[in-house]
Amino acid sequence: MILTVTLNPALDKNYVVDNFALTGIHRVQSMSTIPAGKGLNVSRVLKQLEVPTVATGILGGHTGKLIQAKLNEEQVDNDFVWIRAESRCSILIVDQNKKAHTEVIEPGPSIPRGALARLSKKLEELAPTASWVVFSGSPPPDTSHQVYFNLIKLAQQAGAKVVLDTRGPWLKAGIEAQPDVIKPNWDEFQELVGPCYSTVQALEKAKKIVARGVNTVVVSMGSKGALAVHGEERYVIQSLPPIEVVSAVGCGDTLVAGLLATWHAGGGFAEALRDGSALATSNAAHFGAGIFDPQQVTALKKMITVEKIPIGGP
Repeated sequence: MILTVTLNPALDKNYVVDNFALTGIHRVQSMSTIPAGKGLNVSRVLKQLEVPTVATGILGGHTGKLIQAKLNEEQVDNDFVWIRAESRCSILIVDQNKKAHTEVIEPGPSIPRGALARLSKKLEELAPTASWVVFSGSPPPDTSHQVYFNLIKLAQQAGAKVVLDTRGPWLKAGIEAQPDVIKPNWDEFQELVGPCYSTVQALEKAKKIVARGVNTVVVSMGSKGALAVHGEERYVIQSLPPIEVVSAVGCGDTLVAGLLATWHAGGGFAEALRDGSALATSNAAHFGAGIFDPQQVTALKKMITVEKIPIGGP
């Protein structure tokens, strides 16, 4: 199975509000509540793709119980470490008239040292049954920058391959553990390697990360596509098919899930990158993280071109 680890899950509350402004009273036209946090989004997509998955991480309080209850409703297998503090909520407000969305994201509770020790033990129990372990999301702000480095080492010792999808200091430190895949978005990638003014420059900087022991670097770039270095190979998706974007929340997580699902089924990297990008594009056309239309995904796959750039190319 594919194990996902989320240190800072959230209960996403998604509101549709016409003519939203920073002042005044607004009536919500419709809403949905969904368990989220990047790893939970990955597991949600994997479940829909019929890939065995288990979600673990840290939950707390009444909000944590709501997150778990909703995961159970979705039949996403889970096994969490519990703390007393309340898990966080996130709010997404979509204004369809203005074609705009606003996110309000809580930082999440501090993680007690004992909880990290219990999570490490749980990882030692679950990782031997996993082909991949996905570490996703930003921990609470006061979490040690070494947290993912330490957890990745445990997963590797159990024989699992590892995906790391985080940002900032946690990404920088986590890379030193040599995960098999990292998946930053464009802004997170530039935060890691410095400004990139062209695809060629970005690929060169991604190659340097691969040279440090990370086998695959995938950089998602929204509607502009994606670029990747996979071992000695370089790939680019120049652009994605135009769609009516509802919300981009969860697109990166959906890409990761699609990538792993195709690998899990024995597909090659270019096929996996295309499938992940098609799923992510469909997610952007829907309200909620990790939500997609299978028929739309099938159509999008036919419209997405993954270009392999020769080693001697630009």
